[in-house]
Amino acid sequence: MKKLKKMLALLLCLCALLPALSCGEGNEEILQEFALHHGDRNSKKIALTVDDCYKSATEWIEKDIALCKEFGVKMTFFPLYKTGCLTEQYRDLWQSVLDAGCEIGCHGYQHVYYGALNSWTLIKRLGRWQEELDKTLGYHYQTRWARPPYGSLEDKLPGKKGTSRVIKALKTYGYEHIIHWDVSETKNFEKALTDVQNGSILLFHAKKKDSNFMEKLIPELQNMGYEMVTVSELFGFDPPETSDELYVYDRANYEKE
Repeated sequence: MKKLKKMLALLLCLCALLPALSCGEGNEEILQEFALHHGDRNSKKIALTVDDCYKSATEWIEKDIALCKEFGVKMTFFPLYKTGCLTEQYRDLWQSVLDAGCEIGCHGYQHVYYGALNSWTLIKRLGRWQEELDKTLGYHYQTRWARPPYGSLEDKLPGKKGTSRVIKALKTYGYEHIIHWDVSETKNFEKALTDVQNGSILLFHAKKKDSNFMEKLIPELQNMGYEMVTVSELFGFDPPETSDELYVYDRANYEKE
């Protein structure tokens, strides 16, 4: 019975990460990669993404939500837990993110290289992050996407190199992909407009400069015909699953029988 429960828990986790019946025409080949830098280059959909979300930045998260409502666009937020604002104190803030049609992805427990952690510490911290998100919201929200701090998958442990160990740990936890970006310009407005292509993923952070930059950029991108969607929508996925039962990390669920 114990083994059966473990198997069922794993299946539920994996099912929540599976795409909808169609992953979006034009995205199939892109989704063969683990690190995703952009979506379909033949589609005018693009994704605005916002990282970090420190406690000191709540007013800029609120402004980003207001921009979404004003311009009818969506964003994907990648908050941290430690030093970030994933606590029950900010439940209304994060519920307003979701109510605006936006999406939440995992940036991590704290802003450190994933490759600086041993594999089980990384998996545990991903689990703790999900626990804290669920506590913040008051219900389970199964995140589909992770974005490593600094965008790095490189192994930082002594005597190690490459990305295979970190990728294996992320996949063991249940993430099928991590989200990179192909546009990170937040100073030169004209360059940002030139850099954006069909399917682009734009990187921003929850701070004054970036929010003000987006306020100017969004209407211009709309004039160019771009639709700003969540990362899930960019790749043709349904919104993340939710349920009443809060997630609790258990290492046994991620160990092979």
